[in-house]
Amino acid sequence: MQVKKVLGTRLDLVGREEALDLIGKWLTAKAPRLKMVATAYSEFFVKAIGDVDFRMALESSDLIIPDGIGPLTAINFTESLSPSDNVFQKVIKGMKTGGAVLAGKVGQPVAGYWLFKELVRGAAENGWRIFLLGGFGDTAEQVKLKLEKLYGRLEIEADPGSQRLDRADDENERVIEKINKFKPDLLFVAYGPVKQEKWLAANKGRLAAKVALGVGGTFDEFLGKVREAPEIFSRPGLKWLWRLVVQPKRIGRIWQAVVVFPWLVFRKS
Repeated sequence: MQVKKVLGTRLDLVGREEALDLIGKWLTAKAPRLKMVATAYSEFFVKAIGDVDFRMALESSDLIIPDGIGPLTAINFTESLSPSDNVFQKVIKGMKTGGAVLAGKVGQPVAGYWLFKELVRGAAENGWRIFLLGGFGDTAEQVKLKLEKLYGRLEIEADPGSQRLDRADDENERVIEKINKFKPDLLFVAYGPVKQEKWLAANKGRLAAKVALGVGGTFDEFLGKVREAPEIFSRPGLKWLWRLVVQPKRIGRIWQAVVVFPWLVFRKS
């Protein structure tokens, strides 16, 4: 597994099969310690520049996978540069990188939603226990019920959680106690980007689980509240455009990913 840096933050270059294989080994290991998996997309690396706590939470993860084409594009671009390149030469190489993105030649992203579905399928086949944490209202419970219909033999528990970072908070203590009593193999945390990674990092040493992942809006996507991007958008790295069409309120995050992130990569290269 190659380890790279994107805007100063670590990224592990793994493809889909490699990520599944590694997580599978962690789930079947004897006397394992909790392994944290972060699904990092462009906005993560922008946020990590100004948020030291978030960057430390990311860096404490055992695996940081490229969720989206942006981080892979950044690596492709920066590794194409020479120390002697001027601005014009960097622009030309940036355009070539853009062409490589559209041709699908910058690497394989490991989308968090895809990983969630694959791990749940593996849980049904291997008897892994699942805990769903977070989401708004009864979202986690709705996901639990849907998964139970799809996989009748699945061992699964759900809780909306406290979404608090204060480890002394009573509600947070209740959540951790419930998780530890269930002893899940897989813990999926949907507290939203940044918050979920900070929560996992803060509580990593207290959770009786084997593998924990922050999954952002995956629960909503699984329930059909957010329409999944068609292959024609996701394959060439245009999932952001699909999201802008179906969720225009995400324009702030999309701006960070599509404008701010590339500009920072270009400026700092």
